[in-house]
Amino acid sequence: MNKPLKKSAINLYGLPSFGFQTLVNIEVFLFAAFLTDFAKIPLALVSTILLVTSIIDIVSVPTAGVILEKSNMKWGKYRSWLLVGPPVAAFFYVFQFSQIGGSAEVTAIIIILGFAISHLVWNTFYAAHISLNNALTTIREERIMMASNRGMFNALGALVFSYFGVKSITAIGASVGNPVLGYTYMAAITGVIMIVCNIIYFITIKDYAQNGSTTAAGKADKMPISEMIKQIIVNPPLIGLMLVELGRYLGRFIIFGMAFYYFKYVINDLPGLAIFLTGLTIVSFFAAMIAAPVAKRLGEKYTYALSLGILIIGLLMVWFLPLDANAFKIIMFVAYIGYGLPDSLGVAMYSATVDYGEWKTGKNARGFIMSLISIPIKTSILIRSVIISAVLVSVNYVADMAVTPELVQGIKNGFALYPSIIMIIGLLLMLKMYTLTPKKMAEMSAEVEARKQK
Repeated sequence: MNKPLKKSAINLYGLPSFGFQTLVNIEVFLFAAFLTDFAKIPLALVSTILLVTSIIDIVSVPTAGVILEKSNMKWGKYRSWLLVGPPVAAFFYVFQFSQIGGSAEVTAIIIILGFAISHLVWNTFYAAHISLNNALTTIREERIMMASNRGMFNALGALVFSYFGVKSITAIGASVGNPVLGYTYMAAITGVIMIVCNIIYFITIKDYAQNGSTTAAGKADKMPISEMIKQIIVNPPLIGLMLVELGRYLGRFIIFGMAFYYFKYVINDLPGLAIFLTGLTIVSFFAAMIAAPVAKRLGEKYTYALSLGILIIGLLMVWFLPLDANAFKIIMFVAYIGYGLPDSLGVAMYSATVDYGEWKTGKNARGFIMSLISIPIKTSILIRSVIISAVLVSVNYVADMAVTPELVQGIKNGFALYPSIIMIIGLLLMLKMYTLTPKKMAEMSAEVEARKQK
């Protein structure tokens, strides 16, 4: 029987996510800019790099899940990856932000290889960290608290990077006389931060190293790939959750991707963009703080649904109403609470689908299922690029073009209407397919425990 969790195991659960956010946001916000403006790679080749790396990132997620399920190192099935994975990922991540080779083609190959190896490894230890929410405890309230805690650390990591990241990259590049090395050294520095955060949590959960590592029979559970695929097919709550998460993340990435155009052409407040993006991160942090008490009262499913409804309503108001810059920001800050609350519940909800899969099949595919939390993120990034490109093409966009009613409406559609439609579809599917309630979870847990006793 698993030991009761101590407070530090719960309160520091999000620490690896903090380190991960400081690292990954270099890529999220600046990867394309690094390729074009610093590594000086031709635009056609940049487009190829972005497409290839996006496909690699999507494929590496289920691959990482399979690796995680097949592995079982001596420091615990999931805990071990917090020690082993980050140094490898951090090392190869540095090559993703380097300019090595005598030609653009050689540089591109090295960047793609650095991306592929670092992302395969980090998707594995990221999934291991997420899996600990399910492996360390069976108590719903502890899982919710850990998920909420992760949401706060996520937001805090993004906030730290948004404030220090770009300034530090520029300062380092200037100090060494090479702007490219500003990115290279910053990738190395954030890699060290990530490694330290994971090691701290690795040490913190030493007493729970084998939680979730073995079956009831005491042997390592190495599931065949066919069984992992079956775990998705027979798990409607998991499918519904992944679909609504795809809509939510796609909404977020489109909002971030279209924000520049909205501020420049719709509300004529481009200097306010930095404040807006920072404000959204702060809102996410406070939403994470209230996620646990709200979810304990309403349940994860209905908290998620009501929160996403707030975001959808806010976006539709932005789309429908003529707003000045201040009114727009106020509405979006309130609406973005609807993004931040679900962001802090996703891990606990995925944990519930692991329990559902075990109840349904008698097999626990914890590592594989928890790795799928990244699939909606990676897929939405790819789809986002297609949608934003389509919006800009539809209004015949060129840089610094004159403001026309057609341009304004096209940007408003891309920023608010299209994400709303996508999220509404995802929300309806989730409400239909995600049938897990606290009562249902308690009944399944009792039944699974009874089977193990037999």
